[in-house]
Amino acid sequence: MDASAVRSETLADVLGARARRTPQDRLVLDLVGGVLIGAAAVWARPLGWFPLGLAAACFACYGAWALAARRATVHPAHAGWRIAERSAGVLGVAAFVALMFALLGVALGPIKS
Repeated sequence: MDASAVRSETLADVLGARARRTPQDRLVLDLVGGVLIGAAAVWARPLGWFPLGLAAACFACYGAWALAARRATVHPAHAGWRIAERSAGVLGVAAFVALMFALLGVALGPIKS
């Protein structure tokens, strides 16, 4: 088997394909719902508010990224959509990494030495 013939999909490929199949209304719901839930978590500060806010940020960034990617393909001459797409992607990845660390902190609990 030729090694060049084997192609594994990356996370960006999977998310991009999912974003193209998802209706625009659902992407707007992800964006708006993520912003509202994140704002409510920061405002009310319930137990576990930090991971909840980060998870909401992941949804909001995914919706913003997918919507900006769609607009960037429709209007390729506007660089603003590509900037918005990349910014949402970077913020979404940062929120996901922070969420993983926050969940790890919750799982480990307080460590006393």
